[in-house]
Amino acid sequence: MQLSSLIGGHVEKIDVATPLVDASQWMTSRSVGSLLVTANGKVQGILTEHDLTRAVAHEVDMQSALTGDWMSKYPQVATPEWDLDSAADVMLEHGFRHLPVIDVDGEPIGMVSIKDVVWAMRGIPGD
Repeated sequence: MQLSSLIGGHVEKIDVATPLVDASQWMTSRSVGSLLVTANGKVQGILTEHDLTRAVAHEVDMQSALTGDWMSKYPQVATPEWDLDSAADVMLEHGFRHLPVIDVDGEPIGMVSIKDVVWAMRGIPGD
């Protein structure tokens, strides 16, 4: 099975200049664990639940701290043709829980989570 079967063609994105509190609220309202972070429409990084936890642990002001300052820069990406084993290997090797999927032009077209990959490998429909 390829990653193309797991993505719906939509990726939640947020600008680098967005305050962390807004990013956190966006993630909560969309029930997602990560957001692609962009500047001028170009992907700059990924913001995950782990990044938000790290910011809270550093006691930053979530109203003034910016997404771009706490994101993981230049994330590992996959293409829709990747198989589940390749995605799982990369995610496990690097400790990622979210993997952006890009098209041939480098544009993000989806995001898979480790949960998506495991469910697909086990033949369980995702949520």
